[in-house]
Amino acid sequence: MASIRQIKANRANAKRSTGPKTAGGKARSGQNALRHGLARSAIGDPAEAANFAAAIASGLGHQVTSASAMALARSKLALLRLRRLRQDMLAALLTGPIPVDLKRLKALERYERVALVQQRRALRLLRLERRWCGHLASFWKIGRVAP
Repeated sequence: MASIRQIKANRANAKRSTGPKTAGGKARSGQNALRHGLARSAIGDPAEAANFAAAIASGLGHQVTSASAMALARSKLALLRLRRLRQDMLAALLTGPIPVDLKRLKALERYERVALVQQRRALRLLRLERRWCGHLASFWKIGRVAP
């Protein structure tokens, strides 16, 4: 437990450290969490993801829910975006390797692993849907009574 003296010191320190005061400082601190946008959940244009999901759904022969097609489309678009970014970073490294760029390139692996896990989940969901669709079709064929 903190003593009364410690609590007073903490309050005095808190009054001095209230964040940036100037407009420039506020703008800079507002961008602290934004480096590359890879951690965000929404990838690119929603219309592009919807078109890609429709292409996936029409390309598969069986019934696909829009949610599973959209999940696969989002994961594929995230992977494409990461690979494009990696190519750009590798091209920049050819001009002059900088240790910071090498560190950022290594950090991309984390985001790629996340996108690959999302893709695997979406593919697993599609497989389950196909399996259940086949089971339901056979159930309805067997359970049907001739008129």
